[in-house]
Amino acid sequence: MLASAVVEARVIPNGVDLSIFHPNDRQAVRVVLGIPQDAKVLLFAANSIRSNTWKDCQTMRAAIAQVAERLPEQNMFFIAFGEDAPAERIGQAEVRFIPYQRDPKALACYYQAADVYVHPARVDTFPNTVLEVLACGTPVVATAVGGITEQVKSLKLGTRSIEYPVYSSKEATGMLVLPRDVEAMAEAIVTLLRNEVLRKRLGENAAQDARQRFDLEREADDYLNWYEQVAGRRAPLIDKHLRRY
Repeated sequence: MLASAVVEARVIPNGVDLSIFHPNDRQAVRVVLGIPQDAKVLLFAANSIRSNTWKDCQTMRAAIAQVAERLPEQNMFFIAFGEDAPAERIGQAEVRFIPYQRDPKALACYYQAADVYVHPARVDTFPNTVLEVLACGTPVVATAVGGITEQVKSLKLGTRSIEYPVYSSKEATGMLVLPRDVEAMAEAIVTLLRNEVLRKRLGENAAQDARQRFDLEREADDYLNWYEQVAGRRAPLIDKHLRRY
């Protein structure tokens, strides 16, 4: 509705505090959190994970079950951050629920401890959780909905037909799949868990891309620069208008 009246537009992505969300020594963080060093750790963060319709816990559970079945020899550890509930198991995977915490540094520790972040949303906007985990240097497996396709630079998954840009391993920061596609999500997770070199490369790409595109200070500077440009262009017009009176 507004397009015809837009004089100028630009995209300024949201940013996160990189002094908090940044890569860290994964082994050291796991010691602090009591997470086994030999485990492959998957993480998902959302409010009311099990009952949140939009975050699609059902697809997540089904995908984790397939991952555990395909990697039976692997110690799997799944952290569901954002709800207080008893621990449980999905196949061979241990599931630990962590209640929401207000301290962003505590959340950053879990991001830094994970091998892969999983985000199986049915719909979403431009979730801060994805930006935060990318900034911590952890690759993301997510659904291609909303602004997530702008956040995650996806490595192509097999020969699947997709409608979003794909990148090489030199640039990719994760893998995107279609919503409710359990098999694709499980395949993407297994691909990253089995290939440590690829997983590490995508994590490094993620941290670098976050520094370039999702820095909170960069966001503030971009807004201020744009406001200054707009004000600078409008000032002569305002002066001319005032002189008429």
